[in-house]
Amino acid sequence: MDALQKSLLALVAISLFLPIAQAEDKIYRVEGLPEDLHYSTGKSYEIVLTANDYASISEVNISVTNGSLSSTDSFEADVYNLILESSDEGWIFFWQAPTQSFSLGEGNSLMTIIFTDTDGQLWSSYESMLRSPEIVSHSTSGVPDWANSLAWAGVSITVLCSVAGSYVLRRDKIKQ
Repeated sequence: MDALQKSLLALVAISLFLPIAQAEDKIYRVEGLPEDLHYSTGKSYEIVLTANDYASISEVNISVTNGSLSSTDSFEADVYNLILESSDEGWIFFWQAPTQSFSLGEGNSLMTIIFTDTDGQLWSSYESMLRSPEIVSHSTSGVPDWANSLAWAGVSITVLCSVAGSYVLRRDKIKQ
């Protein structure tokens, strides 16, 4: 029992030091991107960046491959790179999704966010593929009307033949 108590005490002591080690992790948060990562054509997104250690971050470099970036909600055409200086409260920037429509499989935008520390080294980074709007199928059926009519006629005939066949077979059993 004495060994069990010592091991439990050691476990508690170790767990007290673990939160200190985890506090040194480089933690950031990116909010404001489309929930399913499918953007709406021409829509402007306000993106908020937060981090756990603002004093260590000297700048944030943001780049996209499609759309336009801005530090305000007014946009210039085709701005693919934005550098935000150090901050004590986080960063806010805006991304405007492309205004044109694309073919299936085209129009994706790769967004890269690089946090640089005070020594000019990589503090942390984030990368996400923002996909073009989902293609929604039409509400009408792809089957022609004549094929639907022919199928329902076949089903009706099959049901009628099954009912007639069961009546004939049952009638034979009754006569015996």
